[in-house]
Amino acid sequence: MRGYYMKYIVKQKLVALKPTYEILDASGNPLYKVKGSFLGRESFEITDLDGETLAMCKTNVNVLSMIGSFLRYNFKKYHISVDGESVLSIARSLNIFSYKFAIDSVLGDVSLGYGMTGSHQFKLQEKVICDIDKRKLTLGGDEYHIEVDDTQDHKTFLLTAIALDRIYYTKR
Repeated sequence: MRGYYMKYIVKQKLVALKPTYEILDASGNPLYKVKGSFLGRESFEITDLDGETLAMCKTNVNVLSMIGSFLRYNFKKYHISVDGESVLSIARSLNIFSYKFAIDSVLGDVSLGYGMTGSHQFKLQEKVICDIDKRKLTLGGDEYHIEVDDTQDHKTFLLTAIALDRIYYTKR
């Protein structure tokens, strides 16, 4: 990757069967909190350390997501907004045998692919704008190392990393 990229760590913790996430800078210092509901119609947000909402992610519950839930697949569409403006939506494709995604974004034609190490890479006009690398820790939670192009809104891709975690690793 070229250019200047901000580095973040997103830590997931499983507390009483409810996932919680915290967002740290590259040195491990707390930057943001993630709070919300992760069941049914999911709604979660990034807040600063004082609790002020900075960005939100919501899902729709529709017939497809209910059928997917019955089949143990997550077909919810995750809508991410920053400062009240819709920025990006991501959903798993209808093919239950692959993990392809439909992405709608005001940024332009954003695509999702894989990097050399197996990380998820979001590209805009063939330029990597975000790299998400999952590091499995323990049964207590996972950790994601995220690099976001400095020209992009970081909160959008921090929430996108959590949405991907929900799509890949939740079965309801």
